[in-house]
Amino acid sequence: MADVSSIAQALAYACAELVFPDGLSAPSVTGRQTVVRRGWLLPSDLFTAQSVRNNVDYVTVTSSLKHYRPHPEPLGRPWRETAFIAPTVSVTVSGSTATVALQAGAVPVGIVGVRATPDDGEPVVASYAVQADDTVETIAEVLASALPEVAVSGGSMSIKGRIEAQVAGFGRSIRVTRRQTQGFTVSIWTSNAGARDALGSALDEALASLGWLSTMDGAQALLTFEGAGDVDTMQTQALYRRDLTYSVTFDTLQTQISAQMLFGGGTLTLEAGGQTASEHFGDQSEAGLGQSQQAALSAASAAAKLLLPASPYPGFSMDAFGTVTAAA
Repeated sequence: MADVSSIAQALAYACAELVFPDGLSAPSVTGRQTVVRRGWLLPSDLFTAQSVRNNVDYVTVTSSLKHYRPHPEPLGRPWRETAFIAPTVSVTVSGSTATVALQAGAVPVGIVGVRATPDDGEPVVASYAVQADDTVETIAEVLASALPEVAVSGGSMSIKGRIEAQVAGFGRSIRVTRRQTQGFTVSIWTSNAGARDALGSALDEALASLGWLSTMDGAQALLTFEGAGDVDTMQTQALYRRDLTYSVTFDTLQTQISAQMLFGGGTLTLEAGGQTASEHFGDQSEAGLGQSQQAALSAASAAAKLLLPASPYPGFSMDAFGTVTAAA
């Protein structure tokens, strides 16, 4: 989800890419030592050995409430599926035996469903959300514990009757809950007026061609230039500053992970004359698999982590003070 802090972080990373086109270990575009930070200057940036007064240039990214504007989000805030997490577990059926298999080298992900119909009984359905530490043996044992007259051997389940199986994955859906424009300021701090002009011109030119800002959640935000100006009120302190102001239009997103449907069924309830009657139809799931609702949700959360987007700014990290550093 994009918010004011993650947008400021993305803008700081974008500035770091422009100031250090060959990486933080290489010289900056001006050849001077430069620090890029999300947030205002720290006291140490003014008075320590590595400070503005000792020929260290700073680029800071800050937000402004004065430029905040809300925009209408899509009517009804509709959900849309953006990604699918395919199961890495599979089940094959041969005769009256179902055998579980896991994709080699992949994290176990998915939901396994089995419908067992004994020769002399009604069908029983069981499902299980696979955990990251599961094996074919544990999956088969858990499912068999909820099915009638099932024999387990390794990852295989056999029954005197008919057995059916299928697997499902997870889908990621998102919706826009808020759309807004937020103001941000990119400030250059230096003790050298010439260095301010060189760094300011390089950043201004590069950001002018950017247009769209890659956000930390893998989306895009609209970057619009609002103006620039020099701040010379601190010349008596040997500080020269330039502000580049931008407005960033971005969406705040809500994300939901949900499982595919394995079986269909339900219950009809009728009330008449003070009496209630219920009628089941379709498949009725079997409870008591030794898996809590929290464990099933945990499996979905683990699957969702597989969809985390790669950082749009590889090679960069940020410390506790907001300073852009090299990724470990």
